[in-house]
Amino acid sequence: MHRQWRSRTIVLQLDREDTILFSCLVNAQGKYYNMNLPSGYYGNALAFPIVCSKAEILCKSLLGYGVELVKKPKDKMSEEYKSSFGDDLMLIKRRRIMYLNKGDFIVSNLSKAGFDHKIDLGWGKPIFAGIAGAIYMLIVFAKYQKEEEESRILIPIHLLLSNMKRFEEVVKRMIQGSMKDLFDIEGTLISYKLLL
Repeated sequence: MHRQWRSRTIVLQLDREDTILFSCLVNAQGKYYNMNLPSGYYGNALAFPIVCSKAEILCKSLLGYGVELVKKPKDKMSEEYKSSFGDDLMLIKRRRIMYLNKGDFIVSNLSKAGFDHKIDLGWGKPIFAGIAGAIYMLIVFAKYQKEEEESRILIPIHLLLSNMKRFEEVVKRMIQGSMKDLFDIEGTLISYKLLL
């Protein structure tokens, strides 16, 4: 998740002083959280804890900085947070929560939702369990598996065409090696370097 956030931030060429938000959709019903939900409750129990960083710091820092930031939202989930979040929702239930900045980013992981070849719901074996397409500020990790092929994780991302081409180059650089010299912090904008 950190790599997607960092790559996207580099590609968007944000002002280096911009504060960007990262939110990870967390399901409180998960086995990792002891939220004491009532027995038999199958409704939504979701939260969107948020962390933030200056664009320049996220892009310049080593992997560990971003990884720690990405882990924070999930670590925030506790009984106290859930109660506080519930109180906040009651106060703002009529107002729409908005992400206002170009660099803000929400991630959800459906890759472990359980829709795999072991489940038979009567309509055949599922191939894909995720959203139908990419949404601008949202990335949803989804599992994809066709017949006997190895399962894969799909990560749809929505960017302008010019940004998507830069994103491809950034991801290629990450896969092939170091992020060194991939971006410059000059003036006020984070500018991307194409290294050919």
